[in-house]
Amino acid sequence: MIKALWTVKDLAAYLDTPVSWVYDNAHEIPHVRVGREYRFRQSEVDAWLEASRGGCPLSLLAA
Repeated sequence: MIKALWTVKDLAAYLDTPVSWVYDNAHEIPHVRVGREYRFRQSEVDAWLEASRGGCPLSLLAA
C-alpha cells in the first residue's frame, strides 16, 4: 500500500537524511500542514528535487 502523504520520518528515509534536516528545510520543501505536523506528497517532492538539482533531467540519467 502506498501512503498518500508522507510524514517527516518517511521523507527523511526517502531522502536518506536526518529528520532534523527535514525540519530545518521544511520551508523549502513542498508540504501541507495537518495540525502542527508536516506532510509531504512524493510527486511534489520529486518535482522539487528535479527543479532544484539543475543540469540534465533525472529521466535522461535513467536511460
